[in-house]
Amino acid sequence: MDLRRLGHFLAVADHGGFTRASKAVFVSQPALSLSVRELEEELGAELFYRAGRGVRLTPAGHALLGPARQALRDVDTARAAVASVTGLVTGSLTLGSLPTLAADPLAGLVGRFRTAHPGVLVDLAAPEDTADLAELLQNGQCELGLAEGASLPAGLTTHELTRQRLLIILPPGTIRPAQLAIAELGSVPFIAAPHGTSSRRLLDEALTDAGLSPHIAVVTAQREAILPLVLAGAGAALLPEPLAQVAARLGAVVSDPRPPITRSIVLAHRAGPLAPAARRFLKLAAGAHPESGSRRDASTPAGSIRGTRQVPALRS
Repeated sequence: MDLRRLGHFLAVADHGGFTRASKAVFVSQPALSLSVRELEEELGAELFYRAGRGVRLTPAGHALLGPARQALRDVDTARAAVASVTGLVTGSLTLGSLPTLAADPLAGLVGRFRTAHPGVLVDLAAPEDTADLAELLQNGQCELGLAEGASLPAGLTTHELTRQRLLIILPPGTIRPAQLAIAELGSVPFIAAPHGTSSRRLLDEALTDAGLSPHIAVVTAQREAILPLVLAGAGAALLPEPLAQVAARLGAVVSDPRPPITRSIVLAHRAGPLAPAARRFLKLAAGAHPESGSRRDASTPAGSIRGTRQVPALRS
């Protein structure tokens, strides 16, 4: 199968049409159309529904999407593997992260990686939530994803890095102890992300486990708005410890919930070999959190990164 044709197929799929794709890959539109048509003839199936200037993937096109990305990535991996003999001097790495993990720990990890490998281009995707991140990993658009382990769907390999505490932040002037029992939060209005996000799930579970009905006053998909809303007195919020520290410096009251609320932070990827840049990033991330991998499955090969597990497939 011609790798050039696979690349043209992906360009059309990613850009939603032949005109935009031709400009992106610097190929004339007739040549691009011919390339995709030849690929369809080789496979014996149409890959796109053609409707005016736009296109949509057929079921066959959807089936090819992930393997095509992996095939091109494998070629890049082969090239990079040769270069890696003398050091990782070039290449690229595509990362995704939950919004609440982008500032910490992602920013610090990317900074360390770029310091060690300044020739590698790092492309940061911006998934909306865990489901969006999982889709980017499964279809090959992201090679690594930073997420909360418990919220990932089946079929992805995960490497636990650390456990992160989440703290309660309250409007300035609130009289609360440094440690706050969750059972005392029954009347507290909360500002929260929408259902389906990691932080919302943890908040709902903590309150429900304490026998409380969550009192959600504001729901916002704009994570950057949560802290300003708390500072303006709109309600309380549950935030990761690094963001809670920022909130405290801005005048918010921060309390440590009892029992504590924590989540497992993992790097995830599709099963199979990783490109050299991704392997280096994974090794660096594990080294940045020495507490990670304190336990290892008996099936994990010696010398591999600890804390790795394969999420089991769901059973019907």
